Amino acid sequence: MDFAEGNAVIKDAYIQLTKIPFVGNIRVGNFKEPSGLSMLTSSKYITFMERPLANAFDNDRDLGFMLFNQYYKKRLSWFAGYFHPNNSTAKYVGKDYDLVFRLTGLPVYNVEGGYKVLHLGSSFAYQYRSNNEVSFSLRPEAHLAPKYLNLKIDEVDNINDINGEFLFILNSLSIEAEYTQAKVKPSSTSTLSKSSYSFYAYYATISWFLTGEHKNYVTSNTFFDRVTPRKNLGENGGVGAFELALRYSYMNLDDTDLNGGIMSDITGGINWYLNPATRIMFNYVYSDVKNLGKANIFQMRFQIAF
Repeated sequence: MDFAEGNAVIKDAYIQLTKIPFVGNIRVGNFKEPSGLSMLTSSKYITFMERPLANAFDNDRDLGFMLFNQYYKKRLSWFAGYFHPNNSTAKYVGKDYDLVFRLTGLPVYNVEGGYKVLHLGSSFAYQYRSNNEVSFSLRPEAHLAPKYLNLKIDEVDNINDINGEFLFILNSLSIEAEYTQAKVKPSSTSTLSKSSYSFYAYYATISWFLTGEHKNYVTSNTFFDRVTPRKNLGENGGVGAFELALRYSYMNLDDTDLNGGIMSDITGGINWYLNPATRIMFNYVYSDVKNLGKANIFQMRFQIAF
């Protein structure tokens, strides 16, 4: 449950059956759709205070069911789900539905005598929107910033999302990147000039632990979990873990007669992990909105998550 802003919202609430012959596992309830490395990673464990711009195309938690399985000591994983978008209400609200497929592989996974991980992934989502309005609204990578990009499409038949994932971890160094393309097909009754529109976004992140730790990739989840310092603050002279990170994000919502805007962000961050449950974060965001202007944003977070 999430109680932010005084509203009680159901986040993860599901039933899961495991070890089903031929299928593997089935999950039914309200949970995240299987798309996007950054989106699937909990907000408690992402590198920066906010997710990249590209996550605007990823669906979060919805009502539905998902089949999934893993092979070769969890080096190959697949996910297939059917969901009903519900705008975080955890209620069935209409005819819209999403068909989502995700495939990930670990060509390299060696955590003994060092930490080496190479993760490759791809996902596809068919989103049926039954002639409803679809909108995209984006702010820079700061939750309190205004939404500078706004795009509304009056009548949409469907959206096809294609996502690619890349992650490489070599001990204290990690490089993460994703690219997402959204192809929007307006309804036959729409007044727009084209039969389909294409928008895209991408990001790349590099991070380095000054104190020798590494990102924690969990094979059973195929995304990140919490970071554990080698020595907690105050433990035998320990200072916790320090991480430096840099990210570039880009979002393009312009195509022909639809002009939602173009935004790019450069985000620098310092993370201080006092212990596995406590983190202090400093972020600086330089945001450039085409034909509008630039923003310099400084933000800080003190986080306890356990």
